[in-house]
Amino acid sequence: MRLTIIWCLLFVLFSCGNGEGTSSSKKVENTSNKEVTQKQESSATKQSNLTYNLGEDYQLLATPYTTESPKHVIVYEFFGYTCPHCFHFEPFMDKWLSGKKDYAKLQRVPLNFNPSWSIFQQAYLTAEVMGLVDESHIKLFEALHEEHKRFNTIDQLAQWYAENTNVDKEAFLSTAESFILDSKLRQADKMGFQMQVTSTPTVVVNGKYKVSTKIRNRDEVINVIRFLVQKEAKEMGLN
Repeated sequence: MRLTIIWCLLFVLFSCGNGEGTSSSKKVENTSNKEVTQKQESSATKQSNLTYNLGEDYQLLATPYTTESPKHVIVYEFFGYTCPHCFHFEPFMDKWLSGKKDYAKLQRVPLNFNPSWSIFQQAYLTAEVMGLVDESHIKLFEALHEEHKRFNTIDQLAQWYAENTNVDKEAFLSTAESFILDSKLRQADKMGFQMQVTSTPTVVVNGKYKVSTKIRNRDEVINVIRFLVQKEAKEMGLN
C-alpha cells in the first residue's frame, strides 16, 4: 500500500509551505566584474567558516537512513512537481550542484503527499530510469509553474515527455507501468517516511541530518547543506 496515508495528509497543508522563503541577497547593479568576483570570493570564504547548530539549523534523525554509499555523501532532495516552493528552490540546488565537491552526490526523491501528486512522482522516476532527467526536470517545473499546463493522467505526461525529450511515448508508458517502476515508487515513499519528511522541499544530508524547514532564506539553506556535507565528509574520511 502506497504511503499516501494519514501521516502525509496531516501535513499536506504545509508540504508546500515550510520551504518558502525569500533570499536576503540583493542584486549588484553597476558593479565591475572585478568587484563582483571579489564579493563572490569573500562570500565563499565566509561560507566555509560558517557553523550551524543541531536542533536549530538541522536535526539529527533518531534512526538514520542507510545510504549504502561509503564513498559519497548523499544529499536527498525531497520535492513535488506541483509544489511552487520546490520550483523556486530548484535554482538554489542547481547552484549547489555546480560548486559541490566530487564526494557529494544529489539524489532527488519525488513524494506523493497528495493523490494529485502521484502521476508526477511516477513521471519523474520513469524519466530517471530512462535517463531523461537532465533534459526534462526543469522543463516540467516550468511547464507547470510558468506555462500553467495541467496534467491529469500519466498518458498526458507521457505525451509531454515525447514532445520535449524525443522519447517514444509508448516506451515511456511501458516503463511507467513496469515492475521496476512500482518498486521505485514504493522505495521513494519509504525513504520519505523513514527520513521523517513532512513538507517539501526538504533536504536530508546523508540520511542523517535534516535541514530545518524553518529557515526562510534559501541561500542559508544551501549554506547549511554545505556545512553538513563537509561535516559528514570529514567523519567519513573523504576530505
